[in-house]
Amino acid sequence: MLENIGGLHLLILAVVWIVPFVITVVSIARNRVASGTAKAVWVLIALLFPWLGLILWFTIGRKPASAR
Repeated sequence: MLENIGGLHLLILAVVWIVPFVITVVSIARNRVASGTAKAVWVLIALLFPWLGLILWFTIGRKPASAR
């Protein structure tokens, strides 16, 4: 089944996953509410469960900073 996947197809698949992952990691790193440990756990979750981790971060992980 995978013998017909060429280099360009693999590159496209990699970009489709890497771009959202990088956006998520940057979002986690810039979050001012989460502690360092919480950020590390979220990055680990995003890495171990690729799409589920990204969805979870953007739905329940991000908490807005307190209003000034």
